Amino acid sequence: MGATGSKDKLGGSPSMTGMSSNVIAGGMPGGDLQSPELKCAVPIAFRWHHGAQREVYVVGSFSNWQTKIRLTREDDGSYGTVVQIVPGIHQYKFIVDGEWRCAQDQPRCLDSVGNENNCIEVEEAEAAEEAPIDQDPTREEPPSPRNT
Repeated sequence: MGATGSKDKLGGSPSMTGMSSNVIAGGMPGGDLQSPELKCAVPIAFRWHHGAQREVYVVGSFSNWQTKIRLTREDDGSYGTVVQIVPGIHQYKFIVDGEWRCAQDQPRCLDSVGNENNCIEVEEAEAAEEAPIDQDPTREEPPSPRNT
């Protein structure tokens, strides 16, 4: 699977594995997650398993097709990265050694003018619920001065 960490168009729910970098959708490493549009961003792993001579990038609608995000070569010869992406349906493509490519092992769709792209549906991350302090099972009550 190429882009992971959320459901793809085929309904799979792959896990994120072995990604070595973390990039915000705008392409800025460690970018500002406080901006309103990125507060709900979800980490999505992108993988390219089809080899490259020099370099692999991912580009997509999640950055308005403006930012090339470099994938890192992994020990197994594949390339990968993690990108923070806001929920929604996004299209993307890989640039492999300067050539725009669609990964045939990942979900594909056509854009409004008939270009084939890879696609992914990013769902909102479930917020972790915080237990109130008085219900925290790991919290111990201090000894009462009356019991000493």
